[in-house]
Amino acid sequence: MEEQDRIHRIFQSYREVNQAFFQVLMKAAQLYGLTPVQLLTLKNLKEHPLIGLGELSEYILLGTSTTSGIVDRLVKAGLVSRERSETDRRSVTLKLTEQGLEQWNLVERDHMDRLYILASVSEEDQRQLERINTQILEILQKVRDEETHEYRSTPI
Repeated sequence: MEEQDRIHRIFQSYREVNQAFFQVLMKAAQLYGLTPVQLLTLKNLKEHPLIGLGELSEYILLGTSTTSGIVDRLVKAGLVSRERSETDRRSVTLKLTEQGLEQWNLVERDHMDRLYILASVSEEDQRQLERINTQILEILQKVRDEETHEYRSTPI
């Protein structure tokens, strides 16, 4: 098999899996009147309560202005609250409201029910998949780091 074809097949495989996961997530989100990125935001605020907007934007891999808009809509919906930091009055932290926590728990349970079939993958296959994913991530990280280095060292 040609190298270019192998690369294309690897990329296509990840693309298809990503699309399938996204569709399951989209279905769960729609049932509760949310978008997938709003669900991701709720998940991260559940896992990391009282974080700032910048930290949240890093977790969900979006810019701070985009994240701010998402948070605004979740605050308006009563799912997230903004609180002034006790130590730094200029700083605002984010957390789930009771309603937000209840909503997340419902969505999470529904989402896990839909994905429960993944438990049929053998533990050996899962370990192999995780090993391969780690290998690919390391390769892609190296490429990204090299591109960043080249970009920074290129004179204007």
